Amino acid sequence: MKNILILTDFSKKSWNSILYALSLFQEGNCNFYILHAQNIHESEFENVNSKFINNKKLIQLKTQFDILLDKIEKTQLKGKHVFIPIESNNNILEATRFYVKEKKIDLIVIGTNGLCPNEKKQANSISEDIITKVKCSVLVVPMEARFKGLKEIAFPTDFTNFYEAKLLQNLTSLSNYSEALLRFLFLSKKEVTLNKEQQWNKETLHDYFKNQPHGFHVEVDQNFEVSIEKFINKMKIDLIIMVAKNLNLFEQILFRPKVTTISYYSKIPFLILH
Repeated sequence: MKNILILTDFSKKSWNSILYALSLFQEGNCNFYILHAQNIHESEFENVNSKFINNKKLIQLKTQFDILLDKIEKTQLKGKHVFIPIESNNNILEATRFYVKEKKIDLIVIGTNGLCPNEKKQANSISEDIITKVKCSVLVVPMEARFKGLKEIAFPTDFTNFYEAKLLQNLTSLSNYSEALLRFLFLSKKEVTLNKEQQWNKETLHDYFKNQPHGFHVEVDQNFEVSIEKFINKMKIDLIIMVAKNLNLFEQILFRPKVTTISYYSKIPFLILH
């Protein structure tokens, strides 16, 4: 049984991430831990006085959780999952780290308004902190993302890393679940020939997924985010999977874009594997 941690602030974006997660795992049985914690930036001012969260606020929080659990109960996606609400006085980063270890979490789910250059820095930095500072896979669900099945999954790579068996197993499990076609996307700023190490890593991926539907593709552009945008539109990609170890690549695609006209930030979920 998977243990999944969903971060919530009881907003529409959080509710959308819950619906997406329930849809993605509707065929299985999961423990969904729903965590509400302080905003990491707010806590910088509040941690001097841990009694800031008074009885009135706790009562309001309980009411919000009751409303949320009732909404989940009424949805057709509830299935046989178990839902456990968690409230933490710690900031969201510390609380997430703690419960990932405490509950042996397999996946963190976080909703966003869209990881785009125009998003508020505060909200963007929370997502980035969770991805880069918590050793757990993270599913980032933009506000406009809707689950319509997983038919096409993109895996951007430069073939410079040998992906550990556990990460590959995660991909295999997801592909098996959805019968999706996994497309490995080589991103380059100019036409290049793979070196021996890159070619070996590519062949390793091919051998590992020989019994899974998969393919290899190349996109060339000075801006990787433009390449991703073109590929998403061309292949009708439903989900993008990346490896957290490849910091330079996913930070440019997710958090340091140079192009402001791209739209995938607002509609395509990202799964970051640790």
